[in-house]
Amino acid sequence: MRISIIGLGGIGASTGLAYQHAEQGSVVIGYDIQAEAVQGALEMGAIDQPAESLEACADADLIVIATPPRAVPAMFQRLAPHLNPETVMTDVVSVKCAVLDWARRYLPYPSRFVGGHPIAGTERLGYMAARADLFQGAQWVLTPTPETDSEAIERVEHLIRAVRAIPVRMDAAQHDREFALLSFVPHCIAFSLAKLREENPTHLQGGGSWHSATRVAQSDPELWAELLALNSEATRAWLDALIVRLHAISDALQQPDESQLRGLLSRDSPPARE
Repeated sequence: MRISIIGLGGIGASTGLAYQHAEQGSVVIGYDIQAEAVQGALEMGAIDQPAESLEACADADLIVIATPPRAVPAMFQRLAPHLNPETVMTDVVSVKCAVLDWARRYLPYPSRFVGGHPIAGTERLGYMAARADLFQGAQWVLTPTPETDSEAIERVEHLIRAVRAIPVRMDAAQHDREFALLSFVPHCIAFSLAKLREENPTHLQGGGSWHSATRVAQSDPELWAELLALNSEATRAWLDALIVRLHAISDALQQPDESQLRGLLSRDSPPARE
């Protein structure tokens, strides 16, 4: 199989690296607007050859879009005139409804597009964050629609299994709602905590709980601003629910009421009410 990877950051380069370790006889070509990323991916063995242009990536059995989310519509539009009906496309963006909408709007064969999201990665940036074992045992969500070709789904699932991830099919809206809780809200908290300490410097370094809670604050704020804007409704709903719980804890601290605090901190506590 001939695979094109567009965007050779941590996820894109890891996809190529993991696939190269698993499959023999396939060809992986790569494209990135940064020449350093292309050269780095080539030297580490994540790609077999660089693509001369973005349009040259269209000549593949499977195209993986691994760019920042806001670049995806432009990628679709530039690739569209060069695609053939047999080519399958997928992506790795952690927001799915918006990407599916762009696919319907800009691609000539939207039934050959399979929305995807590997639930893997780190706060590190760029091709230097690539690892061949990044996806091992991780869920890789696919969000096909009723119009998506079954053969297209199977082709993407072949890639997923080859890199030792676990394909999970689900509705795009459900994915965005669940992942807003599982990732977007934790990132909001981590960025906020880091900013709070920046504004209120401490003499102490902080222990494991601090480092665990703020690790992802090292992520790219520009990328996360894009993602949050694209999944704003679901993220805001979860943040509002969290704020209600934090207000309840704050209220319990006014007395303080240890019994009420134990109830609020218990994992089986009832939902906080406004």
